[in-house]
Amino acid sequence: MNNKNELVVYTDDGYDAELILMDGKPWASFPTLAEMFSTSIEDLTPVLKEIFNSGELSRIDHAQKLALTPNGIEEWFFSVDAIISVGYRLNTQKATQFRVWSTNIITRYMSDGYLINDDILKSDPKKLSELAAKIRELRANEKNVYASVRECFKIAATDYEPSSAEVRRFYSLLQDKFHHAITSMTSSQLILDRADHTDVNMGMQSINGAVPTKNEVTVGKNYLKESEIYRMHLLSEQFLLFAESTSLAGKDMTMSMLHSQLDKLLEINGYEVFEGYSDYIKEHAVEHAQQEYEKFLEIKKLEHLGIDVDLELFYLGEYDELKEETAKITTRALHKALSIQDA
Repeated sequence: MNNKNELVVYTDDGYDAELILMDGKPWASFPTLAEMFSTSIEDLTPVLKEIFNSGELSRIDHAQKLALTPNGIEEWFFSVDAIISVGYRLNTQKATQFRVWSTNIITRYMSDGYLINDDILKSDPKKLSELAAKIRELRANEKNVYASVRECFKIAATDYEPSSAEVRRFYSLLQDKFHHAITSMTSSQLILDRADHTDVNMGMQSINGAVPTKNEVTVGKNYLKESEIYRMHLLSEQFLLFAESTSLAGKDMTMSMLHSQLDKLLEINGYEVFEGYSDYIKEHAVEHAQQEYEKFLEIKKLEHLGIDVDLELFYLGEYDELKEETAKITTRALHKALSIQDA
């Protein structure tokens, strides 16, 4: 442990508890811990012993004797986990205030999904950059990409009506414009090109469980690679900025006008603009995905029975005699077994 920056993590009635940051984690000395909770080292000692002796925390991992003072005298330091455990055991007024403060932190985290320490981020450019990168990663999720595009039309289109059939058809075309720009394929073409029973998860990058579902295999966007989703995110961000700027300027735009602006944006970024469907292949794509899914599922069930499947023998029907056994294995049971295996 060699990172000795001080970090203020808790303030109460004008008192700042300055903890030592070691290997990126805050630690408190015995005197600091006692001052935080308005108690004595003598009263803290049995509390810490109980925490360690009960097995709640490991003494080796959460208590360190270190010489951090100029005179080289060693003193005990305790991890942030130990600090929290102490705060929830003591009955002093400051311990109660600490519990109120920490409960508020937990509540905010559970409701908002995030917590931000402004002071740390303002003083640490590296941490701020890490947070920005994480936000970009989350925003690049394909669900967020399409949500951003829908938000564009909701903000700026004067004729936007979310429940109309025309808008739903329009969004299908819009998604294919993004798909085609990034992959040179529509959603149906993606399925025909990438749905493969021999690939991991049938070639899909986005599924909700350990085993793809019958519905998931027929959705083209599930086959997009992470880099493709991120490029779509960059496009959607540009489009959203345009829509917000248009709205703030008080300009009225129809969905058709916004659609035209999207085409221009694709051209500016060097992407080919998808003009429309030359043939109808959706049913063919769905049929292909379902056929691949049946093979994929059968192979997974055979593997669940402990069989090392040889694909050539599988295609020749050498495992057909086991179909009665594989038929007994439900998708739910397969999902449960694979989830335990991956845990």
